[in-house]
Amino acid sequence: MQAINSLIFKLSAASLFSAVLLLPIMSFAHGDSSPDAVKKEVHVDKNLPLYEAINSSYLANIKPILEKKCFDCHSDSTRFPLYYKIPGFKQMIDYDIKKAKRHINMSKDFPFISHNTPLKDLESLREVVIENDMPPLRYVIAHWDSRLTKSEREAIIKWSEESISKLREFRYQ
Repeated sequence: MQAINSLIFKLSAASLFSAVLLLPIMSFAHGDSSPDAVKKEVHVDKNLPLYEAINSSYLANIKPILEKKCFDCHSDSTRFPLYYKIPGFKQMIDYDIKKAKRHINMSKDFPFISHNTPLKDLESLREVVIENDMPPLRYVIAHWDSRLTKSEREAIIKWSEESISKLREFRYQ
């Protein structure tokens, strides 16, 4: 019985230590915007032929990549890790997911659920992939395969640049 109590104490202490250690990192992972900030969602007509064409390419080439690498935080289909139920980690994960989905939620395909325009979403996605800014370091530490491969990065950049060009061309017609 004493061995079990000792193990529980050690696990609780480790969880608390990890949460305290990661708290400063958690605060700066996605910038300074609060996850509770109310942001107006931009509504677009997904039935426009231009969006349908971009979405078709997205579904065929990009969505499978993002499902593997981004959907745990940026969609409504999160696969929680085994350590999710550990106090401290659960709160940190819930916070990160809430904050990530406020930036962009990819659950409904393109155009994404967002507080920005589809053009700005594509520009942000392109920049994040080029800069290799996602996922945050603390996520990568626990999920080594979460980084995009070179070919995945190239595919997303190519798709986003082609889509940006289409949207800009449409806007100026």
